[in-house]
Amino acid sequence: MKLTRHIFHEEDFQRFVDGDEKAYRKAFDYFFPIVLRYAYSKCKHLEDAEEIAQEAFTQLYLNRHKIHSESDLYPYLFTITKRLCISHYRQQLSNSSRLSAAQLEWTSISCVTEEQIDFTELYRILEQIVATLPAQQQEVYRLSKMEDLAQQEIAEQLNISRHTVKNHLLLATKMVRLQLQKIYFFLF
Repeated sequence: MKLTRHIFHEEDFQRFVDGDEKAYRKAFDYFFPIVLRYAYSKCKHLEDAEEIAQEAFTQLYLNRHKIHSESDLYPYLFTITKRLCISHYRQQLSNSSRLSAAQLEWTSISCVTEEQIDFTELYRILEQIVATLPAQQQEVYRLSKMEDLAQQEIAEQLNISRHTVKNHLLLATKMVRLQLQKIYFFLF
């Protein structure tokens, strides 16, 4: 899109370069709708497009001394706007990927925390159930399930037969399972 219409007289353009507010306002009023439309076509959000257009005019004002003629004004403004749109797009991608990474990390932390809470709660309930067993069954169950000893090792440690260990373990496991099923509705 080539804008050939002159919006300044020669002396007005010089006033624009010198920082005259009225001359700047004239350029702003003429080009702002064009810049806004372009920015909106690229980012599809009016608020973002308005920010980009405002920033483009801020940069135009700060760098006005680099513009040598009125015919350079629109191409310079268009280039600034295009670069700001690209920068905005990159920032959106970066924010999106950071958000995805944060959500993934939060989900992971949340799952670990929930699992830890579930495990802690289950362990507490298991301890309560085991505490209701007869003393010998409690000891056999703890040595087998919590300390991971083999039946022969338990028998030697408690000075009882391996067959007795097996029976105690069978009864204790059955009782624990029944109690957990009552609590967790057929967990096993």
